[in-house]
Amino acid sequence: MNRFRIVQSTLSGELAKPYDYGTPDRSDCFMMGCALVDAIEGSQLAAKYAGAYRTLAGAQRALRKRGFKSLVGFWTAELGRTAVGAAEARVGDLVILRLADGAEHVGVCLGMRFVTKTARGREDHGLSDVVAAFHIG
Repeated sequence: MNRFRIVQSTLSGELAKPYDYGTPDRSDCFMMGCALVDAIEGSQLAAKYAGAYRTLAGAQRALRKRGFKSLVGFWTAELGRTAVGAAEARVGDLVILRLADGAEHVGVCLGMRFVTKTARGREDHGLSDVVAAFHIG
């Protein structure tokens, strides 16, 4: 299967799941990002972090417990690679979005738009909302 189809299939599957924090059978933006990396790189991140948190506050505590203040720092360490600029993101790359409320979200690059999952469902964002991107695969 080519990269586009892997991204399309993974994203569709994650967006179809009910929204919930930290469980692989349901999904939030972080677990969506883990599923994407797993699908492209053959890792097991979703299983590794399943159950690590159950609320937004719990997710923030889990991040700090691991020594990180932001999702950018976490993904830099987890992926073992440095972030690139937003304009360098390719289809299927992982991105960190900063939304209007100041919250960070994990998203996926689909070319000229960046998709994340929220409690309200799918949200599409532009380049100006991306604070970091990570090449996947």
